[in-house]
Amino acid sequence: MDVPILKIPFTEADADQIGGRLKDMLLTGRLTMGGYVREFEESFARFCGVPRALGCGSGTAALEMICRAVGVEGGSVAVPANTFMATALAPLAAGARIILVDCDPVYFQMDPEDLARKMRDDTRAVIVVHVGGFISPAWRRLRAIAQNGGAAFIEDAAHAHGAEVAEGRAGSLGTAGAFSFYPTKVLTTAEGGMVTTADPELGQTLESLRQHGQKRPGSNLHQSFGLNYRPSEIHALLGLAMMDKAEWILAERRRAAAVYDRLLADSPVAPVLPPPGQKPAYYKYMALLPEGLDRDHLKSRLREEHRINLAGEVYAHPLHGQRFWADQPDKLAAPLGPLPVSEMVAARQICLPLYPGLEEEAQVYVVEKLLTAVLEA
Repeated sequence: MDVPILKIPFTEADADQIGGRLKDMLLTGRLTMGGYVREFEESFARFCGVPRALGCGSGTAALEMICRAVGVEGGSVAVPANTFMATALAPLAAGARIILVDCDPVYFQMDPEDLARKMRDDTRAVIVVHVGGFISPAWRRLRAIAQNGGAAFIEDAAHAHGAEVAEGRAGSLGTAGAFSFYPTKVLTTAEGGMVTTADPELGQTLESLRQHGQKRPGSNLHQSFGLNYRPSEIHALLGLAMMDKAEWILAERRRAAAVYDRLLADSPVAPVLPPPGQKPAYYKYMALLPEGLDRDHLKSRLREEHRINLAGEVYAHPLHGQRFWADQPDKLAAPLGPLPVSEMVAARQICLPLYPGLEEEAQVYVVEKLLTAVLEA
């Protein structure tokens, strides 16, 4: 059996619909910031349960826009060590220095106790990452620490389209949320991003930033520093096709995750299970291998002997281990210290294939071969 890393859920019907709309768009000549972008933004805002969503060129751009809008320049921004480098690069681009925070050992999310220890007088923002499509059970505590310190609480929701807790969906829980639509994400537009916020004043600032700091888009009257973060109509077309099936995509991911939960119960591979009252988006199906097992060898064996391709970890290399900081230590607000939980997660985490349409037969095959390889290692 051949089990790929992922399958992107565009269909022949989607291709026909997108193709027809693309033809209309090309013939009208409106290629950027037109009706499709507005329609996609409005649909995504409803999906997240927020008043405002603004499309942009990438998830990194979304984070950078938020950091510029809340005014991190000259201050520090706290980010988790267990994340992709873009989470730190965005506030750096906006003029901040970085505080790296350890993660918890169960959900791999920012540790509130470590955050509380590391908050500084100049901390302007705390960026939490909804790793793997899970919202940290400690998100309220993290938000309180940020707010009590006078810092914006920013959601890096690149993994978490549709992830849900009692208070609402990802992107509605903080000052603003940043989403990515890269091909591997829960919803994709090939490339692209989105900012969500319930703050009307912040929304106006973000809209200005998105278009070179113009007071009014297209006016050529510039009131602040901004760059070109605009999305295209083409990407919005793909986004609209995704929104038509977004709830189905989430249901499929949750269905497949529940199968893995059952198959891995009482096994030496420990899955990350949903916190009570939460509906994760399951960007990844995350689990921990037994301590001391060689993950690279395990992945190679599954790929070469059984044609099972495990997805990339979130993450295999914690931020504090990146060469970047050694070369540019001035980008850090404080010297690097030990981050033991992030290192443990980086060494032991695996992610199993998970995508809409994944058949239970394939999941049984994946788990059977995985557990055999683990026990024989």
